[in-house]
Amino acid sequence: MKQNNITEDQLKNQFAKKYLAYALSTITQRALPDVRDGLKPVHRRLIYAMYLLDLSPKSSFKKSARVVGDVIGKFHPHGDQSVYDALVRLAQDFATKYPLINGQGNFGNIDGDNAAAMRYTETKLTEVSEFLLKDIDSDTVDFRKTYDGELSEPTVLPSAFPNLLANGSSGIAVGMATNIPPHNLEEICLGLKYLNNHKDCSIKDLLKIIKGPDFPTGGILNYDKNEIFKAYSTGRGFFELRAKYKIEDLGKGQYQISITQIPFQVNKSKLIEKIADLIINKTNKLIDNVIDESDENIRVVIRPKNRNVDPIILMNSLYQQTELQVKFFLNMNVLNHRLEPKVMSLKEVLSNFLKHRYVILDRKSRYDLNKINLRLEILKGFLIVFKHLNNIIKTIRNSNNPKSELMKKYRFSENQVNAILDMKLRSLRKIEQKEIEDENNKLVSNKKFLTKLLASKALQKKEIDREIDEVIFAFGEKSSYGPRKTLIEKFNQMDPDELIEELKSNDPISVVISNNGFLKARIGYSQYKSSRDFAVYEQIIVNGKKSDKFIFLSSFGKSYTIDGDSFIFGLPKGRPFSSYFTLTDNEQIIDVFLLEENKKILLCSLSGFGFFINSNNLISNKKSGKKVFKLKKNDFLHSATKFEDLYEHLFLLIKNKEDTKGMILETKEIPEQEKGSGIILFKSKGYSLLASSPINKKMDVFDNYSNKIMNKLDLKKYILPRAKAGKVLKLDANFNSLYRGFDNNYKLLI
Repeated sequence: MKQNNITEDQLKNQFAKKYLAYALSTITQRALPDVRDGLKPVHRRLIYAMYLLDLSPKSSFKKSARVVGDVIGKFHPHGDQSVYDALVRLAQDFATKYPLINGQGNFGNIDGDNAAAMRYTETKLTEVSEFLLKDIDSDTVDFRKTYDGELSEPTVLPSAFPNLLANGSSGIAVGMATNIPPHNLEEICLGLKYLNNHKDCSIKDLLKIIKGPDFPTGGILNYDKNEIFKAYSTGRGFFELRAKYKIEDLGKGQYQISITQIPFQVNKSKLIEKIADLIINKTNKLIDNVIDESDENIRVVIRPKNRNVDPIILMNSLYQQTELQVKFFLNMNVLNHRLEPKVMSLKEVLSNFLKHRYVILDRKSRYDLNKINLRLEILKGFLIVFKHLNNIIKTIRNSNNPKSELMKKYRFSENQVNAILDMKLRSLRKIEQKEIEDENNKLVSNKKFLTKLLASKALQKKEIDREIDEVIFAFGEKSSYGPRKTLIEKFNQMDPDELIEELKSNDPISVVISNNGFLKARIGYSQYKSSRDFAVYEQIIVNGKKSDKFIFLSSFGKSYTIDGDSFIFGLPKGRPFSSYFTLTDNEQIIDVFLLEENKKILLCSLSGFGFFINSNNLISNKKSGKKVFKLKKNDFLHSATKFEDLYEHLFLLIKNKEDTKGMILETKEIPEQEKGSGIILFKSKGYSLLASSPINKKMDVFDNYSNKIMNKLDLKKYILPRAKAGKVLKLDANFNSLYRGFDNNYKLLI
């Protein structure tokens, strides 16, 4: 309800209306291209403004600032920089497959450098734009008033060139977006011809001709039939794109990799920075150096760490770690002829373009036919003049109203008599009569052809095919644009887990647990033969590689995991456990060993509880560790022992203050658990576990640290059922390494 020009309404309703208007304006006037000419309004206005400035391919260049000024002054009331940015992109051969604008000066580069200011650059149209504008003056498209109502602009261009697919498009609107890759022009045109003659063809039929996108920067497209079919049949999907490279032999077994093409829309300088970061941060051990040797052509050289690096693995690592491999997402969301947004399939896009070309052909033919009829009418009058020349001249000279008298006497139309009265005397030569007769005959012939064309669908189809052939001749693979730039082949992709393992460093390291609560990591293996080789403060030493995982066990029944490349190297004393783990009060690290997947590990507590656990269940991703052994009160985790399938028995040493007992258990009596408190292995009051060791079928006792046979005594008499007290055992020097240092701190070496 209006009162004094005031509208009463809820604020939310007004917001909804205004936002809807804004959204629709963004969709139709800014972000989405028209399926017919593949252009957004700003691009269409740029090309039309340059057409009015007569900036044809054969003309001289004109300052970009002049073009931008005309566009924003006459057609596009937006910021000059946004218009100039749109102009620049249409001129960049690395951004546009078939540039619509020919730029002179600095128009930016693939490294991401900006174009020079518009006052420094010059521009004109390309031959591609000429095909977009072809027949625009032949009443082929509708015009509308510009924003100020002073001029008119085309609502769409005639577009003899299939610009939407050839150059692609991208944009973000309100609630929707579009992203269409460029394609090979000749493939598009052959697809159009096939569809023009086979209206019921399928997407699969078209994909035999249109293989996939063809990017201006080349690269290699993954030939994934299912994904390509899905993308083109639904209008949504993705394409995988890789850089193109070659391996250059440097002699003596050495080589380097030269990258010659990079994926579309990838910034080369940022790509090189990323590769350099991988080298600096040592996240890719396969690469030694990256060098940019590009000029007008891309050439990025990758030097491997050594001659033994497999170039295929090296490149696969870079595909996963950098933008040398990308996914280009397809979203063929475009405006149809009613300016309604719709996600179209490949066939729908081609069909809409063909429909547009038929409309253009019909309107142009009718326009030409009207022009011919008008000209034939005038030529008919001229022929009558030559037939009655003297009388007509006499009438013109003597009559006060020659126009009316000629129309009455010779039945001329107004157009004819106006043309006759405008004739120059020199046109009355005999030779002119012959030329008029020839022109008349030619126009009559053209009229017959156009009349047949308008009445015959078969002739129209043939004419459309002829126009498409013209486009192929001008821009196809035999033209200066050359053949397809993007190769299509099936990617040979490595398994991600396998690649991660390849990227890990195999440098040897050793980890030392000291008795003062410090952990020391050093490069290279520690050389030792027995426990006597340990330094005074060294308690456990484990050799491994940076690519290994190290499992740490604590007295509180918790497991911790550290990757070999996560250790801190170069500190003489090492780092306290708190640098790596979050330990609670009185919790001690009692064991460390290399992770071997799916191995049986026997966990034993000081008071005699134990169970088998799969080594994979000891892996923890938390600094606070993972609780695997539920211990009784005043009990502690004592040891971990790796078991192979050949070990059928377990040898236990238990002791009190006075003596030592031994017992042998069958391993089948001990259960395997993911975590838990286990079962009682021995019962002997006042005794605690001193050491444990696997025994093979020959009853040989193994030193877990050196993996050597320690004793060949007959131990069968010590085989007892589980949960017994054990038998007193007299120890000799052979058992020293089995229980070294256990009297005070109960830590086992394995």
